[in-house]
Amino acid sequence: MTASFSSSASASAAVEPAVSSSSSSDSASSPASPNHSPHWHDLIAGAIAGLGARAVTAPLDLLKIRRQLSVVAKVPSTTSISSYVGSEWNIYHHLHTIVKTEGGVRSLFRGNVAASYLWMGYSMTEFWVYGHTSQYLRQQLINTNSYNQSNKDGQQQHEGVKVSGAISFTAGAISGVCATIVTYPFDLCRTIFAARGILPTPPTANSDATTMPTTKTTTSSRNRPPRTLYEFAYQTYQQKGLSGYYAGISPGLLQVIPYMGINFALHDTIVVLSDSTDSRVSGMAGMVAGVISKFLVYPLDTVKRRLQAQAFYGGGCSSIQQQQQHAATSSSAVPIRSNLTTLQPTATAVAVQHNVSSTHYKGMIHCFREISKREGFVAFYKGLIPSLLKSSIGTGASFWLFTLTKNILSTTT
Repeated sequence: MTASFSSSASASAAVEPAVSSSSSSDSASSPASPNHSPHWHDLIAGAIAGLGARAVTAPLDLLKIRRQLSVVAKVPSTTSISSYVGSEWNIYHHLHTIVKTEGGVRSLFRGNVAASYLWMGYSMTEFWVYGHTSQYLRQQLINTNSYNQSNKDGQQQHEGVKVSGAISFTAGAISGVCATIVTYPFDLCRTIFAARGILPTPPTANSDATTMPTTKTTTSSRNRPPRTLYEFAYQTYQQKGLSGYYAGISPGLLQVIPYMGINFALHDTIVVLSDSTDSRVSGMAGMVAGVISKFLVYPLDTVKRRLQAQAFYGGGCSSIQQQQQHAATSSSAVPIRSNLTTLQPTATAVAVQHNVSSTHYKGMIHCFREISKREGFVAFYKGLIPSLLKSSIGTGASFWLFTLTKNILSTTT
């Protein structure tokens, strides 16, 4: 299904659809042109885009987070990196193991409520702030006469690509920071839920720290991993206070600035260069932008996940050997021993059974140093393949749904 744009569309043609489709035959507008559609359209379209993208990427998101939280021994210099990361491609096997050992298909959507709120809230904030910011920057550009709107001989398009890229990067970075701050507690909650089943229960005075409580366990809810948003909110506040809801936000903010800046800049540049009003072009541009931007900032994302897990579980993360001991001693635990195959490379890879001690990270820089020293540089890219697939599908779906929804709203309101 395609969506048309009018000649008043902004630089990011797919991100800023027109008020009506009646002038779709007109030539592409200047990248400096302001967006005239109501900004409440951004909120509605953003919500739909976020929920749709989450629905199609939930299993990949779970797998990516779990691999980021797993600790393996440092790769010896004699071991090929390709052998070490070989299991990254065996996504079907990993997902099948989770389904088989953790309660069926629904286990692939663990933490889905929190993640849905996250994606919906993030997308709404992101696109709304982006719309306001990009419109403001373009208006300032026009006011300073830095962009000659009267030029209609083709040079406008060439110049517009450069101008649009800079504006899109700036507006995207600002929107990413705002969206991260607004929705970060949900991101933390998603990580905690995803880690349930691979990290040992936090130690308590009245229970064995290696036991994963079930519904039959008499341990109070505050001494086991949270299972609902209310439990997460209550336990986090009791243990850490308000600051606990923003554990690991420093690498998160550092990551999102280049991530969303590059994401929007690449997407808008591809759309402008394609000179197409087809909403499917926006989706394809989003897929390309999502893969490239995620790959460039992925180490920061891994550090963020480690710090998030540490905020609740008390340690950096769990080693393979610790997880095996945890599974072997849990008579009432959720079965997770088979799930360890989703956390370690293939048999031809390095010996990950080594005892890699759980480390308490003192901060972002210390986390970087410890991961590099104990696990090697490749550890920063654990879960990269499912993450790139998730970013490609999720970002493409998000831009496509956002564009489609805004054009529908523009023609019906």
